[in-house]
Amino acid sequence: MASNMPIRFKQGEIKKLLAHFIMKPQQKGSNLYCGIGKDGIWRTCKFDYHKDRDVIASGTAKAIANSLKFSNVLEMKEYIEKHL
Repeated sequence: MASNMPIRFKQGEIKKLLAHFIMKPQQKGSNLYCGIGKDGIWRTCKFDYHKDRDVIASGTAKAIANSLKFSNVLEMKEYIEKHL
């Protein structure tokens, strides 16, 4: 049963992930983050931050995972658990 549960992310996790990939807002106040991580990959991600503990909708998490070059949300979750 547990395998059918959606993978959830809190905004604080995504904020840390963007920092990990050395991504900054494109301009002051922008919710479009861009940057080149230590792995040399250019990433662009739209992220509207509110509060660290707010849960992100599963569709939004999927879009973020995609834009951060993960193949799916599970891969992103495992990366967060291993590297952050």
